[in-house]
Amino acid sequence: MLKSCAKILGPLLLVIVSILWGTSFPLIKIVVSRINAGEYVAIRFTLSVILLLPYFVHSLLKNRSKMREAAGPGAVLGLLYFGGIFLQGLGTGYTSASNSGFITSLYIPIVYAVDVLRRRFNYNHKFTLALILSVIGMYLISGGTYESRIGDLMVLAGAFFWALQVLAVDSFSKKYFSLDLVFYQYAVTAIAGLVFFPASPGFESLIEVIPPLLYLAAVCSILVGVLQVLGQKHTSASQAVLIYALEPVSAALFSFLILGERLGATESAGAILIMVSVIISLLEMARMRKEDLL
Repeated sequence: MLKSCAKILGPLLLVIVSILWGTSFPLIKIVVSRINAGEYVAIRFTLSVILLLPYFVHSLLKNRSKMREAAGPGAVLGLLYFGGIFLQGLGTGYTSASNSGFITSLYIPIVYAVDVLRRRFNYNHKFTLALILSVIGMYLISGGTYESRIGDLMVLAGAFFWALQVLAVDSFSKKYFSLDLVFYQYAVTAIAGLVFFPASPGFESLIEVIPPLLYLAAVCSILVGVLQVLGQKHTSASQAVLIYALEPVSAALFSFLILGERLGATESAGAILIMVSVIISLLEMARMRKEDLL
């Protein structure tokens, strides 16, 4: 019974992850209008580490060997996470936001293909249909246009880092405690961010962005990081990324609620296709779990 509940809970946690990721986009837009993108990365993940320090100290005193074991895998996650953020941010400076959003979403078919090729996920035509619908939907929600630019290659490299991060979480989540992995992931991301993007914003600008940065650090980094690890512990990487396709729909919704941004007809069609793809994926996962129980 507990095992079956965990398998149902896994996809639901990843739906929450996708929704919470979506809340970050309008807040990030507010933050980077006050400080530069490099400072945003460095400060956000430094705050995440500071918030997690009490847990880290407590865990060291209680079970030092457990924390040491998670350090290597957590550092790998941190390097992959930072690689995705760094290349995405760098490439977006040389291409359009629409191109960047669509190309970043290509991590979904990358993960699906890798998972199928390494035989950790059996081919399923309904999941493949959901994958195709989600990619088309992301293309439409990013504007439905594409113009090749030099930054596209940088963003594409970032998409490979995001794909590797999801695959690494899929592997490590089965072996290590979620909060341990999250601490090391963000510690490495923060250190890399401070090295590449030394933060020196003006005092007034920093005061203005502290509230959204605290939300991004506590909710969209720590809470989402834990939920991602827990959710992927009971979900394959391929199934996880199909649920993550919900992220741009959530981002569009919260951008409308917070910033008043509206979707046009093309973007709305993309959002509908993504919603359909996620529903197909969730229904197929539920069917597979029901068969497992019979």
